[in-house]
Amino acid sequence: MMAKAGAAAAVSDNIVLADGEPLNLRNRHLAAVLAWLIPGAGHFYQRRYFKSAVFSVCIFSCFILGMLMAGGRCVYASWNETEKRWQYVLQAGIGLPAMPAAIQAWRLRGGERPLWSENFMTAPRSTRDLDDFNRKTASGFDMGTLYTMVAGLLNILVIFDAFAGPLPPPVAKKREREADEEADPGAKPNPAPSASNARAKT
Repeated sequence: MMAKAGAAAAVSDNIVLADGEPLNLRNRHLAAVLAWLIPGAGHFYQRRYFKSAVFSVCIFSCFILGMLMAGGRCVYASWNETEKRWQYVLQAGIGLPAMPAAIQAWRLRGGERPLWSENFMTAPRSTRDLDDFNRKTASGFDMGTLYTMVAGLLNILVIFDAFAGPLPPPVAKKREREADEEADPGAKPNPAPSASNARAKT
């Protein structure tokens, strides 16, 4: 029955059922890319305007709040002896807002000057600079890192929703059984095992 429910949830390649109504996801691959680049843009492209607004406001608010907590220094890309900034992988889930950090890191790695200010999404030059980041913002640097990571992770869920549509609600076992009986009225339900049969098996 679950296979039947899954088949019913996908009417065609770009049309799914949501609350019993067909939902056109349009080009779902393009929607997923847009959702990654700008939170909410994929749903706006799909004309799901309410979700677009909710996702955009929530994710951008979380990201901006994290940046403010850390004085704008918690989003940067770095993978060297000073620091292996694995947190940026999650922060990059928010798309374009985190991309300047990758550009800054690429230019610094090539020996060029930062494209923007040296205080904008650039990695600390040394462990001493990293200690200064933490000292100036107290716990704000760690909290800002956490908030921006959460924003990126939330946007990954939004990308999945833009690509696959809303998750269909679970179907209760009783409704599954009733639907199966309607589909095959001649089928008899399996009898419950009697106590004597249960004792014989044991």
